Amino acid sequence: MRSRLVLFAALFALVLGGCGEGYGTSDPSGGGGSRGGGGGASSTPPADGFAGSDTGGGGAGASTPSGGGTGADAGVGMEPSPAGGCPDIDCAGPETIPPGQLTAGAWRDLDDWAFWLGLFDVDLYADMPGYWGYDTSSRIPVRVGSGGAPVVDARVSLIDASGAIAWEAHSDSRGRAELFANLFEAQTGPFTVRVKANGVTREVADVSATWTTPIAIEMPTATAPATSLDLMFMIDTTGSMGDEMEYIKSELGDVVARSQAESTQAFDLRLSMNFYKDVSDTYVVRPNDFTASVDDAVAQLAAESASGGGDFPEAVDQAVASAINDHVWREQATARLLFLVLDAPPHQGDQVLERLRAANRAAAAAGVKIIPVVASGIDKQTEFVMRFLAITTNGTYVFLTNNSGIGGDHIEPSIGRYKVWLLNDLLVNIITEEIAPSDG
Repeated sequence: MRSRLVLFAALFALVLGGCGEGYGTSDPSGGGGSRGGGGGASSTPPADGFAGSDTGGGGAGASTPSGGGTGADAGVGMEPSPAGGCPDIDCAGPETIPPGQLTAGAWRDLDDWAFWLGLFDVDLYADMPGYWGYDTSSRIPVRVGSGGAPVVDARVSLIDASGAIAWEAHSDSRGRAELFANLFEAQTGPFTVRVKANGVTREVADVSATWTTPIAIEMPTATAPATSLDLMFMIDTTGSMGDEMEYIKSELGDVVARSQAESTQAFDLRLSMNFYKDVSDTYVVRPNDFTASVDDAVAQLAAESASGGGDFPEAVDQAVASAINDHVWREQATARLLFLVLDAPPHQGDQVLERLRAANRAAAAAGVKIIPVVASGIDKQTEFVMRFLAITTNGTYVFLTNNSGIGGDHIEPSIGRYKVWLLNDLLVNIITEEIAPSDG
């Protein structure tokens, strides 16, 4: 299997052409990015390998991609990639784009919760919860274990005073689960936390919506499901993605191959490649079933190109809803990961936001972690809705940076200091840590 994956990675690189659109610069002011190819000079990584923080928030802690070990060297030094002589979005030049060029950072708000809540004390971000209809202030973290070992894929529920389910989640490979009260609407406590695993149920009663200390629940056994991963990519293929699309395709092919080859533990992989545009385009969502055939999934990826769109928002709500509702995710798995690759927010409007929040709730209940990967051109509204999706599904926020010199401008996220990675190294680290964490 591993030899087939390595061969696939080599072959995959040969079928991909690409185009660059100049070099981008970072915008430390926190403003919106541009929607096309970037101009200006490329950035270079800081000497210590960490990028600076947005001073609008609270403290400035450092966050690792999966909440565990760092898993990478401190930084990357890169020469800007050439534009490649392809000024148009729909370019199919003969040149090969090798993986390992895009640069990225990651931030897990759940690991620096005071910083996250402090952002909303700043005028610039104070309206974000109301704008998107999320109130994350009533977070109830849960840690499920047995004799010091994490219990993986336990079903964890928050029950309100009437006996209704307020929020559902699954424990991950570290035994972590995240519950939320009053997230989309007011709910009545006191609450009960209920954990089910291996036919056993445990409960903690009289939990308040202001609970902040992780609730540790001890189960009699730590038996985990067979090591397995459902891995999905949902990719925005509208025209604004053209400055980085071919690079992203090359990176993702490399990530899939390396994740299995470099994991410390063998696992059963199912892969699904999906694509979306907007309501007036040639398609809104193009879903593909999970498959054990990496070759088939990569062929689907290679066949896509960036086109369409026309306005800033895209059909993100329909994409996330399709990712969760139009696919059969495993009922038992070590990890279920949805990488949402995009450069624009969902549309506004009650129907759109209701669909997005319903899909968010369903993802958490199914144990699917949403891991946004945001490209050039996003604004602060996009950043925050993506962070809401990551937080409420126990995920991580990933963002491309200007350090590669590829694509348009990438805004600086409103976070603390972060490590600059090669994108493929970062995604491989996230995937392998979700399967077999390097620490407890």
